[in-house]
Amino acid sequence: MQEIRYFDNAATTIMSRTALDVYQHVASTYIGNPSSLHAEGIKAKEKLEQSREDLAGLLSVAKENLTFTAGASEANAIIFNSLIWKLQKPHVIISNIEHSSTKEYGRLMKQLGWKVTTLDAPGGFIKAEDLRRALTKQTRLVSLMLVNNVVGTIQDIQALVAEVRAYEQEQGGRKIHFHTDATQAFGKIPFSLETLGVDSAAFSAHKFHGPKGVGFLYNRDPAIESLSRGGGQEAGLRPGTENLPGIASMVEAAKESIQKFSEHEKRVKQINTLLRDRLSFLPTISPEKACSPYILNVATNNLPSEVFTRMLYDKGFCVSSGSACSNNAKQKGEGVLESMQIAPSLAKSSIRISFSADTTIEEAEALAEAFTTLIQEHA
Repeated sequence: MQEIRYFDNAATTIMSRTALDVYQHVASTYIGNPSSLHAEGIKAKEKLEQSREDLAGLLSVAKENLTFTAGASEANAIIFNSLIWKLQKPHVIISNIEHSSTKEYGRLMKQLGWKVTTLDAPGGFIKAEDLRRALTKQTRLVSLMLVNNVVGTIQDIQALVAEVRAYEQEQGGRKIHFHTDATQAFGKIPFSLETLGVDSAAFSAHKFHGPKGVGFLYNRDPAIESLSRGGGQEAGLRPGTENLPGIASMVEAAKESIQKFSEHEKRVKQINTLLRDRLSFLPTISPEKACSPYILNVATNNLPSEVFTRMLYDKGFCVSSGSACSNNAKQKGEGVLESMQIAPSLAKSSIRISFSADTTIEEAEALAEAFTTLIQEHA
């Protein structure tokens, strides 16, 4: 059987051994529903709240501001759905390089009669002056991602938040909620939620070697309400029985990611640099500065990305031709690139290579060799 070398970690990471061990232990040991009042339920509730406290400690935030969800898409949805509760239809600002879980809400709100401004992001970066010009007295939400999932560009969220707060001060009161999708940031770039100054942020466990189907929302805005109704779990923001094994496993993966951050970052930067050098004969779409070292996007020129992706898989390599968090991923990935003002010919031949804590130098060298061979064979 052919060995598979995995370079699609922006889509999902392989669950760590320790996170899997925690999942299995909690699933077999904590048998009660955290909402039940008997001893097993109380035991499960205590484990749930200890997990929340541990995660809050890693992020240096109040545990009351953390809501466990099924992932970042659901966390994003909670914020957008909260606005749908409002009787009036104010103004929302997003960018054209957001994840589909944000952009689709932008389309929905337009259909419902809301005003939605979509900011351009030339080269993958949102300009603070463009955000400032877009703000109006009716603006109630700004949602801009921290790390782009297609090319890895890192937005200066702190500066963008400062623009919003300065505008609010001029208008005489704070009314704008600033949300960020930070899915590709956790354990991969240094950041502080307090320093960023955001009101809320979305995260997914499976992006940092935790289980799929679990994530969390950081939210410090008491005005946020849930469109969902149920048993009142998670302070009413995310009703439904909590996925305790998944949550505990996610927190374990988060601990690993933070504790080994410097070690992982050093190796991944070496791998990124190696591939940039070895693939320098190809156009590089991911910029060198203000970019996550965990994502490298290159173009194969004349070879369509979906064709080249299959060729690489035939040689045992998993890469991506777009964001895997949506159907029709290739076209949506191309759309993000074209909105960054990347030439259509490059967008149609773009390949996203994404790394993890498990990626090795040897695997990267083998990938570079496979790229070179395939390009030469199909020149």
